[in-house]
Amino acid sequence: MLNGLYVAASGMMMQERVVSNIANNLANVNTNGYKKDGFTFQNYIAKPKEFPEDIIRSSLYNQTINRTVKLDRNYLDLSEGAVHQTGNKFDLAIGDKNGFFVVDTPWGIRFTRDGAFSINSDNELVNGSGYRVLSRNNQPIVINGNDVVFLPTGEVMVNGVQVDQLNIATFEDNTRLQKVGRNLFAAVDILPVEMENPNIMQGYIEGSNVNAVEEMVKMIEANRGFETYQKVIQTIDQLNEKASNELGRIA
Repeated sequence: MLNGLYVAASGMMMQERVVSNIANNLANVNTNGYKKDGFTFQNYIAKPKEFPEDIIRSSLYNQTINRTVKLDRNYLDLSEGAVHQTGNKFDLAIGDKNGFFVVDTPWGIRFTRDGAFSINSDNELVNGSGYRVLSRNNQPIVINGNDVVFLPTGEVMVNGVQVDQLNIATFEDNTRLQKVGRNLFAAVDILPVEMENPNIMQGYIEGSNVNAVEEMVKMIEANRGFETYQKVIQTIDQLNEKASNELGRIA
């Protein structure tokens, strides 16, 4: 009976993790450039270190009653979100899904897909948190003028003259990108490479890649799974109570 408790408890923990993940995705359904998180799970069977595998340990019965669920890995879904037109000349979207804007933060260089930019008091291009957007020289992009055009290749044109060029980064392995809050990513043990033709779209914003309907369906499934495991634990607890109170009673 206790084996069943462990199996059901691991299932409940898995479903709780799924619900938390879905809730976070749903909370960011309207966040510009947000990339949803996901998890994969796998079966886990403890393997003895001192004794070789035997026929009982490898039996289907043993694997069934001793099988639990564990987190395999969490992953970042970098698929593109829908791009919508805003008409704001400082709103930018990257047409290539592998490209990222480069921003300077108090914690170092960070990367983002959120292109909702503006101009600060120093005429520097900044993101929604006030962090400066960097050029290919890793310097702030200063814009003095009203006629501002961002070319698809990233050049910044002010009053018909090129004043700078956006630094659009790409990576050989996007799985090494790590969320660090404020809709930013940090590159872990990997260096960015400048993207030559990012297909910058001026006056457009990339939305979140979270599908609210899809996430709600997953939420319902996860809640039902949690309730099922909960009922299993309750049933096992009732059986254990009955066994201790009735089966062990002397007639």
